[in-house]
Amino acid sequence: MTLQNCDLKKYCKITKVDIDNEKLKLRLYEVGFFVGARVMVLNKSCFKQTLLVKVLDSCFAIKSNMAESIEVEYE
Repeated sequence: MTLQNCDLKKYCKITKVDIDNEKLKLRLYEVGFFVGARVMVLNKSCFKQTLLVKVLDSCFAIKSNMAESIEVEYE
């Protein structure tokens, strides 16, 4: 399942980051989006265009198309 489809406020573990843009993939890795990291979707915008995601000790707003590229599984 992708991060976009996760339930709110449930921890998941990242299993794959499938992004072709290497600069973006490296930036995500630097802030904590890597295989094995725990993430939680805190909120979704009205039209589900943006997600508020907690990873490590920080919160980030990411676009839904980026969230579709991050595969997760529930812990």
